[in-house]
Amino acid sequence: MENRRQFLKKSLVTCAAATLPACTKETAAINQKNLKTTDPQKALVLWYSQTGHTERYGKIIAHALKKAQILADASDIREFDIKKIDQYDLIIAGTPVHYYDVPKNFKDWIQCLKRIDGTAVAAYSTFGGPGDNQMNTACTLVELLREKGGIPIGFEMFGNMSTFAPTWSVGNEKRILKYRHLPDKNTYNKVRTFAQQVIENTRTGKRVLPDKEFAMAEAWKLLPIVWGTKLAIGKHTINQDKCIGCGTCVEKCPVWAIILEDFSINTKRCIACMGCVNNCPEGAIEMTFMGSKVIGFYDFMENNNIKIPEPEFS
Repeated sequence: MENRRQFLKKSLVTCAAATLPACTKETAAINQKNLKTTDPQKALVLWYSQTGHTERYGKIIAHALKKAQILADASDIREFDIKKIDQYDLIIAGTPVHYYDVPKNFKDWIQCLKRIDGTAVAAYSTFGGPGDNQMNTACTLVELLREKGGIPIGFEMFGNMSTFAPTWSVGNEKRILKYRHLPDKNTYNKVRTFAQQVIENTRTGKRVLPDKEFAMAEAWKLLPIVWGTKLAIGKHTINQDKCIGCGTCVEKCPVWAIILEDFSINTKRCIACMGCVNNCPEGAIEMTFMGSKVIGFYDFMENNNIKIPEPEFS
């Protein structure tokens, strides 16, 4: 665990974080090069996932690629060696919508990649409940890869139950439970259809240059909404008596804000992703939001007898 995280940390430290342009009509003409191949032999499915939804969809896509006789590697970005990124003919990336956008840590990760000129690229976003700005988030992720030289050949959005713990913790369970049935078989079939379309577009050389839809969330992204969430967070600590030292919170934190050696959390570095409180198996991450105790995702599911159906692989 430590070696992997130290490697990633060193890689990111050497790169300057930047806000890259999103998909627009004005930039759609850039990188109009040919695909390096329309017969992909080796594909990569990457995701950033906190509670498993984005990872689950990525594994379905990887399985579909393998069924199409394409060698496919699948990985969370935190476990992938960025030096190998140019070894693939096709790259598909997935992200949850994080405050109406691609998470900053994912943007920074892509910024650190070397060029992937001519590589077919596609993206998908995952969103909770009715969603907000999921199309533009997928579009932005495609654009980030295109700025590295990738050729866009697809994008899609997949819904599931929200995992934003403060929502149910402050008494808005109904908003979450309305979508307790997601993801379902229809969701998984939509993922498989997307994978097949990506394969077809790659083999036919079809480009897909998404343009952003009009959405108020694009304006909201300009506001310090992460800061606003952090302002509403009161307590955010590690209970040493409950902690078993498993390191799950460290693994899930995308910005290295948790230091188990002294049971501390760097709240200034925190991006309020809720990964630590959602995934701690012992409830040792203690957080309050607007004065209410925050209940983690898996505890919330258990309290409401919710089980996510796993996709079938055949």
